[in-house]
Amino acid sequence: MNLATRAAAAFGAALLLLPASSAGALLVSATVLHASLAPSGDADGSGMAMVTLRPAVSRVCATISWSGIDKPSAAHIHRRSDGQVVVDLTGSVTGGAKCTNASRRLIRRIADQPGRYYVNVHNRTYPAGAVQGSLGAHHM
Repeated sequence: MNLATRAAAAFGAALLLLPASSAGALLVSATVLHASLAPSGDADGSGMAMVTLRPAVSRVCATISWSGIDKPSAAHIHRRSDGQVVVDLTGSVTGGAKCTNASRRLIRRIADQPGRYYVNVHNRTYPAGAVQGSLGAHHM
């Protein structure tokens, strides 16, 4: 299954997994590519991040897939302006929790302007990030 097919399947699965009470939830996605990190990222790497923002319950959930990189050790949402980590998504790539708490204010900021944030997937070979991609919105 190629990356585009896996991404479409993950997007559909993310929509199906949202509870009926997910009104106000927002699905944001990022195609994570090495080119975003040139020249420091993994030239063979690619992936997809599906992130559900749920400000009503202060939760951020993520499903992240990847290919062409060593096993990830961490993943985060970073603020584009200064690179600061704003949401830890590590459980999404290490087999841990797929959801994490975040302030409603932060979640609303990400939802209002997802392009100001990006997902970065790290591993031991590329501790600064193997692949990354900007977030984009899909309103539900």
